Amino acid sequence: MRLSAANVQEELSNLMDLYTGAMSRVVTAYAERRTRERDINWVALQATKEFGAMRLHTWAMWQKARAMDELNSIRKSCEDAFEEAEHYWGLMKILDWYLEGKPCEVKEMWGYGDFTDSNGPGPGMKASLWPESQRYFALAQEQQKITASPWVREVVKTNVEGAAVAFHHLLGLLPATDEFMKRVTEHERSIADDERHHGPQMLRQLAKSVPSEKDLDQAEQMITELRVQELRQRNEQFLHPLNSSELKQLEQDFLNKKVQPIALFGAVAA
Repeated sequence: MRLSAANVQEELSNLMDLYTGAMSRVVTAYAERRTRERDINWVALQATKEFGAMRLHTWAMWQKARAMDELNSIRKSCEDAFEEAEHYWGLMKILDWYLEGKPCEVKEMWGYGDFTDSNGPGPGMKASLWPESQRYFALAQEQQKITASPWVREVVKTNVEGAAVAFHHLLGLLPATDEFMKRVTEHERSIADDERHHGPQMLRQLAKSVPSEKDLDQAEQMITELRVQELRQRNEQFLHPLNSSELKQLEQDFLNKKVQPIALFGAVAA
């Protein structure tokens, strides 16, 4: 049966493994077309993105405590906030070393991590600076509003953060060709280890409770849309190592299942 937990898990994992294969082209393009400006830009923006996630989990902890939620739930938000703080701190240490202690000149970088508790962009995430990132979070927010299914809403919400494990996993696999990449790959491997429970392991839990094929179809459609937008978002974060025609081709290859999947989500969720 299609809706058995095992089949739903496999179906969702296969889609995400295909996406991981597509993301590998973006990450590889960055590695092959590295510049100092690209190095600084993506690390600075990723650090502030982790900082924003830390704030979100901290706010959730405060809200849960005030509402006298279960203590384990409050503890979970506290632990999630500290995890994001570790990611942020490590990236900022790499950036500080790379810049030799000089100020980072990535324009308005702190706005990149400004997003709301409903997975939408905050006012600091300016579309004029990062249109693809702004569209990514706006799309996720809109998807959660338009679906009538609580299960689909949870899939989308989980997938916003959960898909990031592919990005971090692939960065951790890049060759350590210099001291910068040595530091980056070591830290990214630790981030990927932390992120596996946000994406791959959550698929296993969600697969147990899918209400209907209609819900599953809608979830897969929305996830696919989000993943295409994240390809654009990450390419933007790297200062566009893939040009517009290359990126368009990648998107079409992903949608037509013409990329080589990478067993990440399926491997963890199995």
